[in-house]
Amino acid sequence: MRQLESFQFEFNLKTKTKFGVRTATNLGRYLKELSFRKIGIIIDPRVYSLEYMKEILENIKEEGFSKVKTWEYNLNAEPDYDSLDQIKLYFLDRNSKPVVDCLVGIGGGSAIDFAKGLSTLMANPGKAITYRGFPTNIKPSLPTIAVPTTAGTGSEVTYNAVFIDLKDKKKLGINTMYNFPVLAILDPLLTLSCPKSVTVSSGMDALVHTLESYAACQSNPLTKIFAKEAFNLIFNNLHKVLDDPKNIEIRANLQLGAYLAGISLMNSGSGPAGALSYPLGVHFKVPHGLAGAVFLPYIVKHNVKKGYDYGELYDLIENTDKSINGKEKNQLFPKKLVELCNKLGVPSTLRVFNVDENNIGILLEETEHLDKAFAQNPIPFLVEDGKRLLMKMIEY
Repeated sequence: MRQLESFQFEFNLKTKTKFGVRTATNLGRYLKELSFRKIGIIIDPRVYSLEYMKEILENIKEEGFSKVKTWEYNLNAEPDYDSLDQIKLYFLDRNSKPVVDCLVGIGGGSAIDFAKGLSTLMANPGKAITYRGFPTNIKPSLPTIAVPTTAGTGSEVTYNAVFIDLKDKKKLGINTMYNFPVLAILDPLLTLSCPKSVTVSSGMDALVHTLESYAACQSNPLTKIFAKEAFNLIFNNLHKVLDDPKNIEIRANLQLGAYLAGISLMNSGSGPAGALSYPLGVHFKVPHGLAGAVFLPYIVKHNVKKGYDYGELYDLIENTDKSINGKEKNQLFPKKLVELCNKLGVPSTLRVFNVDENNIGILLEETEHLDKAFAQNPIPFLVEDGKRLLMKMIEY
């Protein structure tokens, strides 16, 4: 670890969190305690009709909230700026004033991000695209409450909200410190309905967050604490959930792990796998978690080969030989990661996403603009390294 007498860092954690089985059934009471009166809800339609969700939403009415304005997140893809502009009108009156005083995002990272984006727009004038990136000099957003139904993005505890610029075909975001949800409700029962594909993609998204934030140049003693515990929970439970998808303890471990990974990522930054996932997702419609996961083993191998040490993470993997020396542990770590990816069905080639010699040019071109993200890797990883990796991944 770096010498702390010459080491400075900043750490943010601003979201109150409620964690536990059936915690979400108290959503109405929590909203009342926060003194909200006019509730807006952004909800994933895949969970809207669940019996357990009906119980959660009924609690809101029981707490005296008679007027609840709900919009089902019915976009077929990840959220975009144009959709924000359209749906914003649903939550505004004729005078362009918000008809709600908070927004509750219920669903995966996309639904929660959408709630964050709307909260910014309802407090600030103009088109959503004008706030892309890291906007400054803006008014505080409407408060958001995050109720994740997947275990992956960590959006419930971060200020980031990702959106696609449909015109320029780029994935950016509306990232402001006002985006921090005032409350996150983590109820593992809500993740039981996740299909296998969503569970794997979400879980691998969290693992990308964990490994890249752990190693990032801007990591610090606090982020490493969160990243290591996140790795322990995610790596050792993700393969188990495939055999026992209704096991609430496994689901709870994954949900907490994703939450911790989000905290670590927000405070340290990502790396090459996360950066490369953006153009792959935008241009080839690959789910975000899977788009990052396909690159992750290659990045870890690159780092190990160049001298980065993942030994202490190896020690957290269940059923491994802890008596071997540190060098052997580090050499075995990427192999364990590949084994996990194989168990989960994570591809090792881009050809499964229909990327080939004829269309890889768009990814190579986008890679030119990822140098700042690549610079966060602890081992030098240049634009040319990214291009070589892309070409290698269509050779199979």
